[in-house]
Amino acid sequence: MNVSTPFRNLTLAVLTLTTLGGLPVLAQTITAAVPPAPSERPVPPVIERWMDAWNRADAAGMAALFTENGVYQDFAFGARVQGREGVAGWVELTVQNIPDARGRVLDAFRVGDRAAVQWVFHGTPLRMGPVEGTGKSFSVPVTSVFVLQGDRIREVSDYYNRAEVFRQLGLPSDGFAP
Repeated sequence: MNVSTPFRNLTLAVLTLTTLGGLPVLAQTITAAVPPAPSERPVPPVIERWMDAWNRADAAGMAALFTENGVYQDFAFGARVQGREGVAGWVELTVQNIPDARGRVLDAFRVGDRAAVQWVFHGTPLRMGPVEGTGKSFSVPVTSVFVLQGDRIREVSDYYNRAEVFRQLGLPSDGFAP
């Protein structure tokens, strides 16, 4: 079936029921999400500065973009940090584990105190938590949703597929990952 989503050309194979030892089992084939082509829309300045801080591995620069009690959440890894020190620590931890972590904005917009960005996150981890890196790289689409206070970030939440990151790295994810 062809699914229309913000990630164009995402194709899911038809889910079929098969029988294994007399028990119905859900069998599926899923292809990786394909990010959209970059937009011609201008990127809001706060998002440009945020992506620039990630791409320069600038923990202090990232922290300065946030309100004093700003929150950064990464739902793929269940991480939540608060305050400028916490935000700086999150960037430092990421760069320590993925020194070449980079992002590329595909599309972004801001309406009042809300903003969103579709981007591609890529890198070659030295480790993923307690697991040594495999030498392989990953490149995954991410959507980040922002709550702003003036030109500062009060909260940002990153959403992406951790199972896809692990698949590209050749690491096990869980029993439900394709």
